[in-house]
Amino acid sequence: MAKLVEWVLSITQARYDAHRAGEPDPYDLPPPDELTADSQDSNAGGRRTMEPGPLHERRSTA
Repeated sequence: MAKLVEWVLSITQARYDAHRAGEPDPYDLPPPDELTADSQDSNAGGRRTMEPGPLHERRSTA
């Protein structure tokens, strides 16, 4: 299990580093739906995402 986690995190880090540097994805994978231009204001279900409120208005999810 530890090797799988290490593998996933290394892929994620490589993709993030390439994104930050303005380079193409090293694994040639599409960006997550949340990062595509068509869905920046909506989540996968088509609903509008909520803007985070001030700290005193946020509710704990724990």
